[in-house]
Amino acid sequence: MKKMRFRKLLYVVMALLGISFCVFLWSDNELNTVLGKSTKVIDISSIVKPSEIIQIKNANVLSEDCTYFIKNQDVIIKNGKIFNLGKNQLLDNSSTIIDGTNKYLIPGLIDSHVHLKESKNDLFLYLVNGVTYVREMAGRPIALEWKKAIQKNGIGPRMFITSPPIYSESGLSGYYYSWTRQSVNYSTNEDAEKEIKKIKKQGYDAVKMYGFVNPEMFKTTIELAKKYNIPVVGHIPLVNLKTFYQSGQKEIAHIEEITKKNMDDFGKSISKNPKEYINYLKAHSDQIAKKLKENNICVTSTISLIESLPKQRFALKSKLKEIELKYANPKIIEGTPLYKLGWLPGKNGYEYDGEEESEAKKISLTFWKTYAEAIHIMTKALVDNKVTIMAGTDANVATVVPGFSLHDELQSLSQSGMTNSQALYSATVAPSSWMKSNTGKIKIGYNSDLVLLAKNPLDDIKNTKTIEYVFFDKTMIDKIQISTILKAIEEANNENRNIKIDEYIK
Repeated sequence: MKKMRFRKLLYVVMALLGISFCVFLWSDNELNTVLGKSTKVIDISSIVKPSEIIQIKNANVLSEDCTYFIKNQDVIIKNGKIFNLGKNQLLDNSSTIIDGTNKYLIPGLIDSHVHLKESKNDLFLYLVNGVTYVREMAGRPIALEWKKAIQKNGIGPRMFITSPPIYSESGLSGYYYSWTRQSVNYSTNEDAEKEIKKIKKQGYDAVKMYGFVNPEMFKTTIELAKKYNIPVVGHIPLVNLKTFYQSGQKEIAHIEEITKKNMDDFGKSISKNPKEYINYLKAHSDQIAKKLKENNICVTSTISLIESLPKQRFALKSKLKEIELKYANPKIIEGTPLYKLGWLPGKNGYEYDGEEESEAKKISLTFWKTYAEAIHIMTKALVDNKVTIMAGTDANVATVVPGFSLHDELQSLSQSGMTNSQALYSATVAPSSWMKSNTGKIKIGYNSDLVLLAKNPLDDIKNTKTIEYVFFDKTMIDKIQISTILKAIEEANNENRNIKIDEYIK
């Protein structure tokens, strides 16, 4: 009898283990699927070819401070560098000649906050939109491989890659976050040193701080990063602003990180006291900006995403029709049943799923509208106090289409207190200087990351979309090739699509 019971118990345990193993495999597969790796990578090398010498004739060239255009300039690109610059440069019969008459040449744009995941076609979406440099803000080994391949004459934007996000959980919760978020997790000084040393050795450019790191591990991370000469960037962890200012973290990854801390200090319901909170923020925003400036902390914007949240929450279908959805990786936008990671209705984590009565919806809408207004107020204070702002989009977060989104972000910056000149600076000179990169200016000896526009972006920032040519390294892409690349990406996406999106296409 005892043997029978034991055998039954053993069978039950084995069955439960088998089910658990199957659930784990399914979950792991889902987490990998939504990274977008399964979408076919287009053959861009069959579309664009390198040129040893390129000469752009008679273009209007953006000044190094982004405040004006220098008329009728010739720019010679040789082996991926700006070789010469000035009026009436001698023609070289072996060079590719581009007529820049009545056109506007700007440095290649930089998106300072993206998430590549494993969606390689996104690299080409950046290029066709004039984005020749990206900062990957939640790195993984595959991004390091892409970076090395591009450096060895591959085709794609230059990359600054942070580590996977840092967490300070212990035990099972630590393992859970390491698995589901591919995070780096430690809760002791010893483990922290092992991980920071490993991050540096792997070739990451910075340590990515996340918002849930406890004060002790935050301090430890900053000290170790200084020891191993690697910057700490990202979210504001579980410390107040006063502690954060002097922490040694070099950058804040979203303007909203600042306003969230300010909301914590306000200490009341935002949705019930929206006007009082806005007045509270206005009274403190300049002081916050001055402290950031004093401590040489720069801020990445991601304003356009925040502006989209009220619409994503209450008018998602309408919002989807505004974006270039057909170019976004289908597996990223379709999400997973595990949790709301996607972009589409029923899949989108920002979409309203609370109580249906009108009062509950009204309260929620009030909060998100106030949240967006707070971002604009804080942005204006940062601009007024000359805090370094870098244009970033959080690309591949819901409704933020890689490449296209940076043009939306520049418009948001322009509408939030920046001049068009300052907006261009935030997507060229500012991030390039922060990364100590040889890009961001049209200058002899600099990398040939350039965009030729049909219209003047200083007149209207929307004119950054009027792209005639994109130049990067030894390669250039013209308008016809841009259309070909976009068509190829659209076709690759359609082949891997499980959910039709026709109703959301413009």
